Amino acid sequence: MDNSKYEIKMNRYPEDIIVEAWQKADKTQETVEINSSELDFSVEIDGHENISNDMVVSFLMYIEEADNIVQEFCKNTFEQGKFDIRNYMVSLSWITFEKDKVVMGYWGDFVNIELRALFSMKNGVWEKIEIYYQ
Repeated sequence: MDNSKYEIKMNRYPEDIIVEAWQKADKTQETVEINSSELDFSVEIDGHENISNDMVVSFLMYIEEADNIVQEFCKNTFEQGKFDIRNYMVSLSWITFEKDKVVMGYWGDFVNIELRALFSMKNGVWEKIEIYYQ
């Protein structure tokens, strides 16, 4: 059995590739899909029309760090829990930009679970507000 697929993975979203995907995306729709065959991912982004493009790009430049914070949360939850690691593994599915925060939505890789990660900009720096399984 290949155990490498049952590991929490870090550094999954290099900001240069994410920002390039955003810049190439059709932003005329309410929901924008960014994807990369190179990284094998697809993420839906909504709420972008309510904030500046600079704010969207700022968060997308932070996305790898934000995802690493989420993955560290999953790893710590697994280590404190009693279930197999597959119960804690998630991948980013969507991002919603709201007036005062960004919500990252994750789906379970192996188990039907959802996770939310909330971040906000404070004094020019992105900060985690909360991360939780639904």
